[in-house]
Amino acid sequence: MELTRKVVLITGGGTGLGREVARLFAREGMQVAVSYSRSRTEAEQTVAEIEAQGGHAAAFQADLSRTSEAESLVQEVARRFGRLDLLIHNAATTRFVPFSDIEAIDEAAWDEIFAVNTRSAFFLARAAAPFLRQSGSGQIITTSSIAGMRAGGSSLPYAVSKAALIHLTKCLAIALAPDIRVNSVAPGLLMTRWVAGFPEERLEAMSAKALLKKPT
Repeated sequence: MELTRKVVLITGGGTGLGREVARLFAREGMQVAVSYSRSRTEAEQTVAEIEAQGGHAAAFQADLSRTSEAESLVQEVARRFGRLDLLIHNAATTRFVPFSDIEAIDEAAWDEIFAVNTRSAFFLARAAAPFLRQSGSGQIITTSSIAGMRAGGSSLPYAVSKAALIHLTKCLAIALAPDIRVNSVAPGLLMTRWVAGFPEERLEAMSAKALLKKPT
């Protein structure tokens, strides 16, 4: 896929992994749409950094737990840049609750985590599909997690939402074939602000379980 002058939309693109991905694609010549929910300052900083290095980027606010905003986000990005070639669903939310504390998980936590982590991925993909088909080489990448492959992570609902996202990715790959490729990446422990909710002893234990015995 030739990247120069093509357009990528990255949800959760202002912080952590999303920010690094935004920088990478900008260096490869892509125009970058950085989507954020609450991290406006960080998203605008990411855009400013890309533009200072000669790239093209813009920040877009959207609450992905609201389906209408997820769909409007895609439309707004396509209008702004005139096309869309790559959608990266990287945004996620969680609650930091030990698996054993099942009483601490309420219905609201389940609803929000699934709405952002899983449900929005479907509606973003559906809204993006016409533009990705027009691209001729459109692709979708979801950011899942090793927590979706084995029991673990920040909370039980988070792990289940990521497992569902992995299966959704496989289903979308069938639904959108052969015009649009759909894949997922499943990161392990990344030392971003995401892990600020973990106690130090838990981070050490997670690092010890990693094959390289250290976080990324």
